[in-house]
Amino acid sequence: MMTRRLFYLLTCLIFLFSCNSNSATDKASTQDSKTTSSQENDNAIDKNLSGTHGIFSYTVNGKHIDARNYVQQSNLFINEVSNDAANGMLKIEVTTNSSTVFNFKIANSGTTSINNSTPSPSGNLDKETKEASYMDGKTYRNHYAVSVTITISSIDANRVKGTFSGTYKADEQDGGDTVTITDGSFDLPFEKN
Repeated sequence: MMTRRLFYLLTCLIFLFSCNSNSATDKASTQDSKTTSSQENDNAIDKNLSGTHGIFSYTVNGKHIDARNYVQQSNLFINEVSNDAANGMLKIEVTTNSSTVFNFKIANSGTTSINNSTPSPSGNLDKETKEASYMDGKTYRNHYAVSVTITISSIDANRVKGTFSGTYKADEQDGGDTVTITDGSFDLPFEKN
């Protein structure tokens, strides 16, 4: 457990040092014409993502997080997105600008439901075990899937798109708090940053 926390902490520190200081992610409820124009440009880019550009968004505790790694805005770090076609498994690990880490190990097609996921003591050597975890960037507490659903909407040799939502819970020794994630979506390349 200590090794896993150290890994996540190091991942977060690397991310923090690699990000620009301009990493605003919240959209204001009132917008001037400049903001509206910028959002229209972002939406146009969203439809035509290519190369290493990616999007990872979700809502937690009523706050919407929209992390992207465009040239103009880089507040998403893609740690790993890999497809193990032989075993039918997909691994996604990303860090958002708030040092929050999401980790999915899921089927590479259709919908994967993960209930009562727990971390394996040695990094899970079983290639077919499905997992979902969330590390809160404010508390650095790991949360594991109580009931999480991830759906792959499209996948090809270059990108994977999908949605996710569900409930995560911290270990009892970390307070046992529960976090609900809604409106999750991703459009990510099979490349690291």
